[in-house]
Amino acid sequence: MTPGRLDRTCTLWFRASMLYHGTIQILARVQGVSPEMDATGSVAAVESALDRLNKQRGELEELWAARKLKLDLCLRLRLFERDALEVSSRLELWSEELQHTELSRDTLQAEQLLRLHNESVTHMQSTTFQVLQQGQELAQVFETSGLSLMADSQYSAQTRVQVLLEFLHEREMDLEDLAEMKRVKLEQCVQLCQFQNDANQVISWIRNGEAMLMASFAIPICLQDAEQLKKEHEQFQVAIEKTHTSAVQVKHRAEALISANHYDPQSIRDIAEEVTKRWQQLVTCAEERHKLVTASLNFYKTAEQVCSVLDSLEREYKRDEDWCGSSNEKVGGTAPCDKATMVSQLINKHQEQKEAFLKACTLARRTAETFLKYTSRSLQYYSYQGEAGTRNADNRVKNILEKLLSQENKVLEHWTQRKKRLDQCQQFVLFERSAKQAIEWIHDTGELYLSTHTTVGQNKEETETLLSEHNEFKGTAKETRERVKLLIQLADSLVEKGHAHASAIKQWVAAVDNRYKDFSSRMDKYRSQLEGSLGIKAEGESRQDLSIDRNSDPLLETKLKEAANKELKELNEEKRKSARRKEFIMAELLQTERTYVKDLETCIKSFLHEMNSSATVPSPIQSKEEVIFGNMEEIYEFHNSVFLKELEKYETMPEDVGHCFVTWAQKFDMYVKYCKNKPESNSMLVQHGGSFFEELQKKHKVEHPIAAYLIKPVQRITKYQLLLKDLQSCCEEGQGEIKDGLEVMLNVPKKANDAMHLSLLDGCDVSLDKLGEVILQDTFHVWDPKQIIRKGRERHIFLFELYLLFSKEVKDSSGKAKYLYKNKLMTSELGVTEHIEGDECKFAVWTGRAPISDYRIVLKAANLDGKQTWVKKLREVIQETYFSTALPLSMPKSPAKLKSGSQRSSRDLEDSMSLDESVENLDRGSLASFGSGNTTDSDKVNHPNTKYIYGNLPLRFGRDSPLCVKRDQPQHPSHWSLSHCSNPSLTSPLCPDNPPPSPGPRPVWNFKENIIIRDCFRICWVVLIILIALHSYLRTTHTAHGTIVRACRTEYSSHFTPIFAQRTPHMEQSLHTKQIGHRALYQ
Repeated sequence: MTPGRLDRTCTLWFRASMLYHGTIQILARVQGVSPEMDATGSVAAVESALDRLNKQRGELEELWAARKLKLDLCLRLRLFERDALEVSSRLELWSEELQHTELSRDTLQAEQLLRLHNESVTHMQSTTFQVLQQGQELAQVFETSGLSLMADSQYSAQTRVQVLLEFLHEREMDLEDLAEMKRVKLEQCVQLCQFQNDANQVISWIRNGEAMLMASFAIPICLQDAEQLKKEHEQFQVAIEKTHTSAVQVKHRAEALISANHYDPQSIRDIAEEVTKRWQQLVTCAEERHKLVTASLNFYKTAEQVCSVLDSLEREYKRDEDWCGSSNEKVGGTAPCDKATMVSQLINKHQEQKEAFLKACTLARRTAETFLKYTSRSLQYYSYQGEAGTRNADNRVKNILEKLLSQENKVLEHWTQRKKRLDQCQQFVLFERSAKQAIEWIHDTGELYLSTHTTVGQNKEETETLLSEHNEFKGTAKETRERVKLLIQLADSLVEKGHAHASAIKQWVAAVDNRYKDFSSRMDKYRSQLEGSLGIKAEGESRQDLSIDRNSDPLLETKLKEAANKELKELNEEKRKSARRKEFIMAELLQTERTYVKDLETCIKSFLHEMNSSATVPSPIQSKEEVIFGNMEEIYEFHNSVFLKELEKYETMPEDVGHCFVTWAQKFDMYVKYCKNKPESNSMLVQHGGSFFEELQKKHKVEHPIAAYLIKPVQRITKYQLLLKDLQSCCEEGQGEIKDGLEVMLNVPKKANDAMHLSLLDGCDVSLDKLGEVILQDTFHVWDPKQIIRKGRERHIFLFELYLLFSKEVKDSSGKAKYLYKNKLMTSELGVTEHIEGDECKFAVWTGRAPISDYRIVLKAANLDGKQTWVKKLREVIQETYFSTALPLSMPKSPAKLKSGSQRSSRDLEDSMSLDESVENLDRGSLASFGSGNTTDSDKVNHPNTKYIYGNLPLRFGRDSPLCVKRDQPQHPSHWSLSHCSNPSLTSPLCPDNPPPSPGPRPVWNFKENIIIRDCFRICWVVLIILIALHSYLRTTHTAHGTIVRACRTEYSSHFTPIFAQRTPHMEQSLHTKQIGHRALYQ
């Protein structure tokens, strides 16, 4: 019995008992008492009480009936809630079942799924209908009863029932919609069966291709391995050509199904995109393999040829040759040709050889860097664990580079010695020519005068005339006397310095001295005869007018220097000034380098080591040496042990110092790490390290605070840039590798800046390691046609070799900026449209066959230069992602054994220099994916093979050459176009294990644009050379002397603001006007 019913029974029992006893008493009294006897009215009172009790009993019955109704309704409400909850749970399960998108591609199974689906829907509708009917009945009872109950503290019972009914009804309607959608999918699923099977077949072939690449993967450790890898890769490319054809067919069928209003175009697109994605992955993998093959071949061939050239040059430079022939020529003889010109030509050729073999060594190092880069990327791509093979390849490359560096240093040393011998030969030849000229003058002019003036004259007038002629001729003879004096002085100087031709110089000096003394004595004797005939008494000084006594002229040393300067002026006044300035800049470079190394040592010993050993380090910076000092010790070790010594080798060859920077370019990447860490170092130093490091400064009596030393590495990079720019202005165009060295230094802050921006990227679905090195990064306004609201949005874009990545700049609660990843495009699928109507700063990237608006993303750069830079780099990167079986490697044959010394080594050197073009022009072709874009704005097509005709010279790419280039107008190269020579039919897909008889489609190169770009490039290059030469001439003409140059440089350097220093408005203006350095790394 429920508590309510128990209370009701007890109450009724007490009430009945009271009524019973009251009734007995009343009956007893009534029997014995008459109304006259009941004077007090107690009986009436009892009767009245009984009436009230009866009335209350009726009211209580009514209350208990109402309460029973409420309890019944509450019970039904709870039962309805329970049923509704159960049905809701089942509806959730049905919803999950209906939302299941994986459909069978088998027809029978699809029909079975449809039948089961209909049964399930019927059951779901029946169950839901029962619960809904139950709820509607309950709601009607509540409405008719007029009772108001609370289902909980918030909602009434009527509201709860209505909410549950609406919820169940909505869920039922939603599920009915889902059920109908699934029914339609099941009915039309059969249409997808064959399409899915075809796609699966193509994907299986793609997997076979990936397996082939995986199985053939190896890191070449020698030229033979590289050539073998190339052959295997060529076989692989032939094998996947039919797979490409089948992938194209899958895409075309997908387009046909979508155009026929298929129920599920997205599924079809997903299948087609999956095929495209898998094919693109295979293409990307093949491109990486192609780059690895090409890079390995280039490196091993280049290294082999460069080492061979260095060997031949070393043997050639070791030979002791006498180019001026002084040991074989008798004194006083005449050379059959101008030996001075010959020796000068030899010196020029010798200088050219140095530049050539230095550039060859640089080329070998660059090919090694490229090889190692693609090796690392390939290992990362395959997640390769074969560390032994990797170490073998790395060690092999390292050993080759060490051997190359050793040979290069030896050849450079022998080159310097040979240059010294050539310079001495040139000095001797010039000395010999001057001596011959003096002797010839004495023989031709002096002897002629003496032979025609043998008498003193027959009278006084004739004698005076002869004396006057003698004095006049003596003035001419004095010039020869001065030259003879200078020759003798120069000879003494050369002999004292241990000149290689000292004996020949002595012989020439003796011959000139004896000849001139004989001539001088005869001239003095004839003068004495004339003066004696006239009765003139000659003084001692006048008698020795033509004497070559070295003490007779107190200004002889000055004249000697003037003569030496005159020799320099004969070369070129401008070259002399440039040479002096180059020496000055080189001296400044070495001096500042020594100071820089000393400053780093001071910082490490006085601050870093003290911080490691001190017990009073503030707790916030304890064990924070790597944060505060970064990798300063690594930088110091490199400069102190390696770079300073290398720079000193070029003290006398400032025009070649750029080679030193190029050689050790990879080492300067340590500055990227230092610069990237610098903002955090500054922050920690300012907040926690001030007083501690000030005490260390006072303790060690260090001149500058720690902040001044920590900024030194950043300032040093910019100092290198300034000095190399000054050197570049002093050198001839193309001389040495100053430009390359300057580019290395300019790239250091750029790399650091790029690395800092990349570290802010968040949410990218590709790891930063796999993204690779940032090529460009900047902020653009972007218009994406896929967005519903097509308005320009600010995006920060990163360009990598394989991806173009879009991100959005946001700031967190602390105000720190970061980049949220939005999306990315593969560069192998991109095309570029350079010109957008209405704004010169806009350009577009697009994917697909043509740059239609639906697939075109418009970007607006901050300025025109920025746009042009991005367009250029995008096209370069897009072309580099293409690979081809068609383009052969144009590598020169390795040199054979030397037949003769200098001639053979020169030819070898020229051969090795041709490697530069072959490396710069890597294979650009590609077996591109059917969905990949191209690099130009013209229409793109894919064809099996390509044949180009330029003039009368056919350039064949591929085997069957189904394409050729025709000229619409022969006089205009820009009108070249592509046309079909044949149209090979496409057959059904073949498995890669069974190579096709005919090659599949390959992309077409935009040959017309390449020709135009090349011709324009040549014209611009010639104009640039002329402008640079004119600029160099004007600049050196107006260059002041050394002190002024130093003052100017000091003033120029004073305007430079370090990257991490606090800027003032004046500094900002200086940075803007002088355009020094890159954007601040912390911005």
